[in-house]
Amino acid sequence: MVIAAILYLLLLSVVSFNVMHALEWPILFAFIPIVLLVAGVGGIYLWQKSKRVLLQTLSYVGMFGLTVVALTFAIPGYEIIFEGESSAWTTRLTPMFVAAIALYISGLWIAAAAINQSDALEWLAKFLGGPSIYLTMVSALVLCTGSMLALEWLGATYENTNAITNRFLDRGIIPPITLFMFFWGILLLLSKWWNAMYLRWSVAQWGRGTPVKVNSNIDRVRNVVKDATRLEDQLNFLWRRHIESYLLPRYINYATPVLGFIGTVLGISLAADGIRRIIASDSGLGGLSTELGDAIAPLGIAFDTTLIALSLSVGLALVLALVQRGEERTLTILERYLRDNIRVY
Repeated sequence: MVIAAILYLLLLSVVSFNVMHALEWPILFAFIPIVLLVAGVGGIYLWQKSKRVLLQTLSYVGMFGLTVVALTFAIPGYEIIFEGESSAWTTRLTPMFVAAIALYISGLWIAAAAINQSDALEWLAKFLGGPSIYLTMVSALVLCTGSMLALEWLGATYENTNAITNRFLDRGIIPPITLFMFFWGILLLLSKWWNAMYLRWSVAQWGRGTPVKVNSNIDRVRNVVKDATRLEDQLNFLWRRHIESYLLPRYINYATPVLGFIGTVLGISLAADGIRRIIASDSGLGGLSTELGDAIAPLGIAFDTTLIALSLSVGLALVLALVQRGEERTLTILERYLRDNIRVY
């Protein structure tokens, strides 16, 4: 565990150096957060002498590091939306993007290791509850901005892709928000899918009679049935946690097409306002065609935002249905094994 903590802090150090390099700040400034992190994590571990406290501390530190990366990526994202293009320094964000992905995966591993310090029922409940909402949210922000920068580069390099890139980058703030919501929902669902597959594998190992180690995942699943009088309540609790864990993904799946319709209303409203100004003006027929073209230009926002939102929501709804179906099957298998083995253990 100490080696894993050191490797995790090294990853955070890489993120710190990448942030300073991207912002063109003195590299020496990168040592300040590194020293503070090492001193803080080491001090907390020496004070508490608890493996679980160490893991939770590393988890919070990782979230802070990922937040810094997300805020750094948010700067060029803001520039693309409101200024039309990002600054030249954004080409140096590629190493930090890779580090952010590694930080997210490491954060999931740290969170899973912290859960392993819990009792059997708490472990199962947190496992079914899915990943940290905040961790997936800031990671989705990084993916969203990274995708926008990739689209900007694609449009500048290959002119035949402008028909696609312009729909995402030149239609206001609605498409980026829609893209962010899509990535957030996908990260939540993929993490839940991985947890469900891992839980199913643990149950399958138990069913095959694999030797059980103390405090292993199979042992934790098996320990749920030690108290036969509470099994029904425990199963109901797990099913409730399963249902509650899908509230946010369902909301995101519902909000994504709604954002497209908001863009539609916004575009039509802007176009109607432009036409109203033309009618109220005294311009002649010579300038009418130009003014009318400018007036109906916002209709592109109306239709493109709806197209993007509905397209992304179709994919998100499919992933949601598949992941929920797989997790419910896993829970059904788990419940069957628990009921069948209640008299054995």
